[in-house]
Amino acid sequence: MRTVIVDEIHALVRAKRGAHLSLSLERLEELTEKPIQRIGLSATQKPIESIANFLAGPSRPVTIVDIGHRREMQLAVEVPRDELGAVASNEMWEDVYEQLSAVIEENRTTLVFVNTRRLAERVAHHLAERLGESAVAAHHGSLSREIRLGVEQQLKQGELKAVVATASLELGIDIGSVDLVFQIGSTRSIAVTLQRVGRSGHWTGAVSKGLLFPSTRDELLECAALVRAIRAGSLDRILMPEAPLDILAQQIVAAAASCEWSEDTLLETFRRSAPYAGLTQEAFDSILGLLSEGISTRHGLRGAYLHRDRVNKRIRARRNARLAAITSGGAIPELENYLVKVDPEETVIGTLDEDFAIESMSGDIFLPGSNSWRILRVESGSVRVEDAHGAPPTIPFWRGEAPARTAELSEALSQVRE
Repeated sequence: MRTVIVDEIHALVRAKRGAHLSLSLERLEELTEKPIQRIGLSATQKPIESIANFLAGPSRPVTIVDIGHRREMQLAVEVPRDELGAVASNEMWEDVYEQLSAVIEENRTTLVFVNTRRLAERVAHHLAERLGESAVAAHHGSLSREIRLGVEQQLKQGELKAVVATASLELGIDIGSVDLVFQIGSTRSIAVTLQRVGRSGHWTGAVSKGLLFPSTRDELLECAALVRAIRAGSLDRILMPEAPLDILAQQIVAAAASCEWSEDTLLETFRRSAPYAGLTQEAFDSILGLLSEGISTRHGLRGAYLHRDRVNKRIRARRNARLAAITSGGAIPELENYLVKVDPEETVIGTLDEDFAIESMSGDIFLPGSNSWRILRVESGSVRVEDAHGAPPTIPFWRGEAPARTAELSEALSQVRE
């Protein structure tokens, strides 16, 4: 292997996935025993010097080819016929569907972006009622890979008038028949807006066209700030996580599962990665101690994946390390809802967000709906409860899909409000 190309590198740097990739590249270079040329590509990198440092590491020479992030595009804000309010009404949504259907009819293919999977399904359903079932499709991460690939193939062949998507179609989709991108609501990010609008106009001499459609008064101001920031050449700053230790633990187990390592060699290898350039010996030793000694539970020690020779400073894998590395690798958490069951009737009364469920304890009281319930115990995939007979409860939470607004867009919005 001579070259590794990391496309849309900006989407990795800001999260732990980037740290995971960076350590993987260092391990790969150890296997090849010779330098690998690394090429990073993205239209939205800021600061580009930090992205280059992430890709190459602190000790390698790097060449930056910066042709700018701005391309010619037509960007406008579309508003419904009725006055915008603090929240979107049913009448306003009907207006959105009618206006959107008219826009779609005027173009070959339109990509409609939304911020949540639920909204993607809803918008696709209403557009299909107006344009025909075969003319519209939804595309998001909860759909199976086969369905998503089928939609992408139909899109490439020009068989669809519109595809309603979340971030799943935001990157790397370059299809010449896409004339227009329609964004419902604010993207909450300057870079995301550029990426989404950039999915249109992929042929020689074409101009990317995008329409932002706010559904509330606040979204109108935010969309105005987005257009103003893009025209001014602003871009969101990307911050790289520094030395996430959970990713480090994963990679140590994976490395040891492949072959025996010297502790010093492994530390030196990982320090060539930009996120881990400042990794201390103390932090590295603490992770090795955790992985070799395990975690103390009431059933004894668990989670020991390494044999550690402290005299010769070498580590090798235990029998369970390879399976753990294969089945538990990555930085995208698997979130699931917990069923709430009344004990002992087994009646399911609803679901709780996984984070809320695992943070709860026996005796906690919470309020799903109009009745308060006391938690008896939290099991794998379910929460057992009993009637709390009106005792004062806490309110459970569920993690939302919608993204947070970036600092740069918040600054642009403040300027618009002023």
